[in-house]
Amino acid sequence: MSSPERYGPDRIIAFSDAVVAIAITVLLLPLADVEIPDGATLGDLIRENGLLLGGLTLSWLIIALFWLAHHRLFDRITYFDALTVRLNFLWLFAIALMPVPTNVLIESGPDRETVVFYVGWMLLITCVMLLIGIRARHVPGMIDADYLATPQATEARYRSYLITGVFAICFVIALIAPNIALYFLLLQIPVDWAAGRLAGRSG
Repeated sequence: MSSPERYGPDRIIAFSDAVVAIAITVLLLPLADVEIPDGATLGDLIRENGLLLGGLTLSWLIIALFWLAHHRLFDRITYFDALTVRLNFLWLFAIALMPVPTNVLIESGPDRETVVFYVGWMLLITCVMLLIGIRARHVPGMIDADYLATPQATEARYRSYLITGVFAICFVIALIAPNIALYFLLLQIPVDWAAGRLAGRSG
């Protein structure tokens, strides 16, 4: 019986970083189409393009957050099996399409369907990353056993749950009150602090 196929981390991580870099660059391409009238001030540009700038900035920061979570996990993985590779490709596909929900949000404004689509897409990305982490922790040897016993590993686990939880809460809020759902994404800011506190208590 043949052993399960294994993949080294270096090429997978390099490919993943390249896809994220391209996606985060493509996201900002609409800025090239912004028209600057003669005599316009910086304030005029911000007022005229507030939704565009706000939407692009929010998505850029969220993709950066996703990449950081990806980096933290994949730096600890010693090898990949076929399932984790497939899940990673699914994650990269969702990341590469992030400009789509972002542009829909910018063009349509924060109505219910648009915000649900936007937040739901990000919830999908976080759920896939959560599955990758669960898989990596449960397959023997995929993550070093000594590391899994450390407080840092516990904090990382809580962080992944909290990030997914925040997007799930935002998704529910988007169904009820889409006008305020995007503000709840700011709950991502204290996630590192909260994960550290939870890890400390469990330790």
